Amino acid sequence: MDDKVRIECLGCGEARNVAAPPAGTKLDPGECHRCGYLGWAPSTALTERVRRGIRERPLERRARIFAV
Repeated sequence: MDDKVRIECLGCGEARNVAAPPAGTKLDPGECHRCGYLGWAPSTALTERVRRGIRERPLERRARIFAV
């Protein structure tokens, strides 16, 4: 199956499509190619209000919001 998940970097907002992980496992997309940050969230879980709140948090606290 070739299911894709759209994710966004919690550091800079860069979005990309990645292969969906098998059920019961976490996705490990690695670091962002744009900013090098390691925190990601599914785009479907982010509203503009949530995105703004994330951008206002220090980088070291952003990845704790979502576990992709």
